[in-house]
Amino acid sequence: MAQWFLRMTEYADELLDDLENIDFPENVKAMQRNWIGRSQGAHIDFSVEGEDSVIGAFTTRPDTIFGVTFVTLSPEHPLCESLVLGTEYEEDWRNLRDECAKMSEFERINMLKEKKGVPLGRFAVNPLNGDKVPIYAGNFVVASYGTGAVMAVPGHDQRDYDFARKYNLPIKPVLSRNPDDEAIEQNPVFDSLGYMKNSSRDGFDGLFGDEAKARVIETLESEGSGYGTVQYRLKDWLLSRQRFWGTPIPMLHCDSCGVIPVSSSDLPVRLPLDIKFSWDESGNPLASNEEFLNVNCPKCGELAKRETDTMDTFYDSSWYFFRYANSKNLSSPFDKEIVDYWMQDGIDLYIGGIEHAVMHLLYARFFTKAMRDLEMNSIGEPFGQLVCQGMLNAPAPFCSECNIEYHVDKNGGKCPTCDAALENRQAKMSKSLGNTVSPGSMVEEYGADTVRLFILYGANPEAGMDWSDNAIISNHKQMQSIIDAFESSRSFIDEPSEIDSWLLSKMRLNHLRWESAMENVSLREGVMISHFEMLSDWQWYRRRGGSNRKSAELFFRHWIPMLAPATPHIAEEFWSKIGNQEMVSEYIINSVSELEDDIIHIAKEEYLRDLIDSSRNVKGLAMRHSKVDISKCIIQTSPSWKNDIAIEALSLLNENFNFKKNGMNHVKSLEVFGVEKLRGDVIQTWQSFTTGNKKTRGKIYTWSEAEKCLINLRFNESEFINNNADFIANTLSVDNVFSYDVGDGDDVAGKARVSSPLNPGIAFV
Repeated sequence: MAQWFLRMTEYADELLDDLENIDFPENVKAMQRNWIGRSQGAHIDFSVEGEDSVIGAFTTRPDTIFGVTFVTLSPEHPLCESLVLGTEYEEDWRNLRDECAKMSEFERINMLKEKKGVPLGRFAVNPLNGDKVPIYAGNFVVASYGTGAVMAVPGHDQRDYDFARKYNLPIKPVLSRNPDDEAIEQNPVFDSLGYMKNSSRDGFDGLFGDEAKARVIETLESEGSGYGTVQYRLKDWLLSRQRFWGTPIPMLHCDSCGVIPVSSSDLPVRLPLDIKFSWDESGNPLASNEEFLNVNCPKCGELAKRETDTMDTFYDSSWYFFRYANSKNLSSPFDKEIVDYWMQDGIDLYIGGIEHAVMHLLYARFFTKAMRDLEMNSIGEPFGQLVCQGMLNAPAPFCSECNIEYHVDKNGGKCPTCDAALENRQAKMSKSLGNTVSPGSMVEEYGADTVRLFILYGANPEAGMDWSDNAIISNHKQMQSIIDAFESSRSFIDEPSEIDSWLLSKMRLNHLRWESAMENVSLREGVMISHFEMLSDWQWYRRRGGSNRKSAELFFRHWIPMLAPATPHIAEEFWSKIGNQEMVSEYIINSVSELEDDIIHIAKEEYLRDLIDSSRNVKGLAMRHSKVDISKCIIQTSPSWKNDIAIEALSLLNENFNFKKNGMNHVKSLEVFGVEKLRGDVIQTWQSFTTGNKKTRGKIYTWSEAEKCLINLRFNESEFINNNADFIANTLSVDNVFSYDVGDGDDVAGKARVSSPLNPGIAFV
């Protein structure tokens, strides 16, 4: 059949090399590299004993040529039939060929359960040493890749090794890891570059890697039995389809002039609207539409026929984004100046499915380069940043033996292929499996905002997500909590307190984090901040007694636009209720800047939260060992000399001080080291801050920036704790909370010794 191709292979190197310079996910780059499949190596000719035939095999490892013990052909290789015809080997070969014909190339390469082979009863001759090796046909060799023939080196290729073991074929190691070692048989095989051994020909043993490859290729070329070459897995793009739908191929067939293009003035060629489809007639209905089919040749004026094949639909999707930039152009596909402006540095953000990684995305890159060379545009890469969205998954019947999923109608049944009992596993939602879930019923029950939040929170765009009816209930409760938070703020009065500063500091920090997450298309992280962390901060604010109207208004004025992308309906409702006439979707978010004191406000509340968490743990232990009710919490904060050491260590850290080499000499120079009874504690404290031990790093490396800031400001922990004693006591369900610096009161339960900056000693009595 005559087919139409685009010469995509002309761009193989550029398509491959430019992957290094574009912002694609690494898995997409890897898939495109593998699809292009550039391999540098050698083409080696193995003559067939007793025949004029020659088997050409491509290998990336010519340095292993002396280890060839058999040659494997694809069952479809044109030599196979001539080698076995009329022999005892013919039937086995035909059975293997027919079995392979039922499988796709993808299945042959990626999904073979068993690697099979059959002997063809003939021998190939190694061109460098004259060894006669048997010829096999193997189901793992694909005719369309390379030459459809493989020189098998079982000593240094695991697939060949397994095949050789299965069929009792020789294994001849010819490479060693080290120059003085012998080449030995190993399993797993040694398949890295090595030193040539057992070459059975002078001048090769001892050569390594690229030098070894080059010497073999040089010898092959000088003796006319091979040559160095580059192979590609990529093939030219077959774009013609024998069907009605699709873009017409604008070519004409003239008996006098041959195949010629349609005149530019007659473009675009349009599909006829009066086409007739019939169950009784096969083939492309365009071939029977006389009005479309018959046309005069623009070159000689004689009757000609239009091409009736239409193009692969990927052809159109390979350049439609250029048309978007200039969609009303009636004289050409697009204007170069306009697309160069809009497409400069590629489309800013392109979102598409991973299933198009080696089809649409590769075709679009090829098209862009080809059009550039036709001077239709200036750019060479179409997409600046690519995000491949994941798939929604739902349970489907699955056969573990056949590795196949089936329609949900077969739930609880047996595999139609092997009769094994079907299991269930998560699979991409699809009509063919019947495991799709309509969001309509969920929207009716919980609202569109809840369903949107569930999907966006379930996973980042590039990750897959398993559908869960239970999880949507949790998201619905979260939406209700957000509504309750907003409604509760409507009754506030002007009643400022210290916690207001913390709330607005957290709001500014979260807003900056949210902006960054959304700009990076980290939507799950963005939703986590906007719908979970912001609510959690509000609830903490309320627990801490916050109820100031002005602070709440400012907080919600920044929070509502953060809610809008994921849950627009509730955001619009809130936006209207705070007095805005325009919609929040029209609102341009202004950048928020952190204030100098924000880090201090946030650090103090983090300290309080950590203190309460630690106190809960200590209380649990105390209750298990106490025979009386616990009513009081005593908190001993770090003595001032430990704070001084912490500040000194942090100062030296900023100067890149070598603590391991010079630390002990420096600590001896500190004033506190002169207090003899403290020297042991001083050294131990210094080491815990600077060098740590085998299990933990020094604290100066683990303190957060906020914690370092508190330490350098000489944060008065005991004063802060006593100012918030009622809140802490209520949270811990005790009557009283007291705090003092170590040495200013009794050492309760020996906690003075373990107290350090931001890590006080806690005891319950």
